[in-house]
Amino acid sequence: MKISKRDDFSLIFMSVLAKTNDKKGFVSLSTVAQETHLSPLFLKHIALTLKGKGLVESREGVAGGYRLTRSPEKITVAEIISSETHGCISLSCNHTTCRIDKGNCLCYPFWNRVGKEMFSVLEKITLSDFIKQ
Repeated sequence: MKISKRDDFSLIFMSVLAKTNDKKGFVSLSTVAQETHLSPLFLKHIALTLKGKGLVESREGVAGGYRLTRSPEKITVAEIISSETHGCISLSCNHTTCRIDKGNCLCYPFWNRVGKEMFSVLEKITLSDFIKQ
């Protein structure tokens, strides 16, 4: 299983927004960057990806920034992670390096099954749960 730093930073970004969600205000990227010590440019890329998935919305201007589109109780960790990686396990199988046909490989279906099980666990954990841990 490979969870990238981008996945971690996406969870951190969403956590900052979730903590201010009850105020219904927008949080600027500079505020998130100061609080998390992450690069504003990198956070902007993350925010755009999450916005494309419909998890955050943005507003420009003095009172602008980002906020959640739903309450933290209705956003799952799986949604956040899948917005970055489209799943949890990246299989190393490819036709250029592996000499075993996928149909005859024992590992390929096993790791696919494990990946689906792990993803189903992440679908049960909400952003609110993640923050409380």
